[in-house]
Amino acid sequence: MAKRKTSKKSIKRSAAKPSTAKPSTAKSSKTKPSAPKPTRHSLIRKSAGPRSFAKYKPYESGKGWELAISGRWSESPYHSGYIAYYVRRIVGGVWLMKSVERNADLDGVTEEDIEEGALNDDQLQALWGQTLEEAQNEEFVEIVAAWLDAPPKTQSDVAAETLYEALRIHDAVMVSEPDRNGLL
Repeated sequence: MAKRKTSKKSIKRSAAKPSTAKPSTAKSSKTKPSAPKPTRHSLIRKSAGPRSFAKYKPYESGKGWELAISGRWSESPYHSGYIAYYVRRIVGGVWLMKSVERNADLDGVTEEDIEEGALNDDQLQALWGQTLEEAQNEEFVEIVAAWLDAPPKTQSDVAAETLYEALRIHDAVMVSEPDRNGLL
């Protein structure tokens, strides 16, 4: 009986996934009608999973990345940070988008704040097991999107717009306060 309950739950979960994606698709097409539409050959890490992106891991570092957009993001007063998205073309004409995130809770924190115990819970958690400098410089980098069937002469600004729109459709973290000049 336990096996049947598990399979019913997994069926319910998989049935619920498409219905949650449809409202964001309609919403995003209204907010940015000029953006190129992602094709069925766009992979998004959030929906495809990390295994689909394992082959792109060697491309995370290195040269050739162009800044698409960067800045602060916020989902609530308690859930925010700093993120930058970069694009790059690799072998075979595939375009990749990577995110570089860091913890913005430590911006403006000093050693004196630590000594005085003037940190909130989020700041203490971000510091756990690290010095202030290490924690402030820590970055989380991952490939978050791939455009597999881009036209051969696609420019980086078009690739950035297409991949960023694909992330928006899949409810990824969006920059709410841009701070640098990027392609978008």
